[in-house]
Amino acid sequence: MEELTYGRAALLHAFLAADGGNGLGDYSFWSGAYHRALQAHHQAMLGALQRLFAIELTFEGMPDSSRRALFMLVRSTAASLHQLTTPWSGYREAGLLLRHLEETGDVGVRVHEASHRIATRNDENRQDHLAILDDLLTVILGDRAESRFTEADLRALGVDPEPPSLADFDDLDDY
Repeated sequence: MEELTYGRAALLHAFLAADGGNGLGDYSFWSGAYHRALQAHHQAMLGALQRLFAIELTFEGMPDSSRRALFMLVRSTAASLHQLTTPWSGYREAGLLLRHLEETGDVGVRVHEASHRIATRNDENRQDHLAILDDLLTVILGDRAESRFTEADLRALGVDPEPPSLADFDDLDDY
């Protein structure tokens, strides 16, 4: 079996997930200890990958004015990505709402169809945001953009690359 490696995509994922942003580490669904463990995992991954790539993904961490300017676009693109939602975003369980919507007949059908179209476009928007971020990160990383690191590299920095398992938490508040 080929060893799993961590490259630019993993750095980007950790960057986006470390703050709990929408759809890439959104911790609002989970609460309590699991929430804290998942957020800590993403922050640890970000810290370790930044060390391995020899970059700090902050405005101050950019090595020159050109990359600082590009990083401003990284931040605004990430913020835009985190804002992608649908009318159904934030519902943990919508069974009652769905039942009432179905009772409306044709209106419910149209709402479902429109919601599906919104979700599809959001998925396309999410992919476009990620493509922009990957291209910008490629330029910012320069000759390190194609670097790959192993589990052993992460573990040497004290980071377990495996996210916490939901099965290890029995205090899922409000679940």
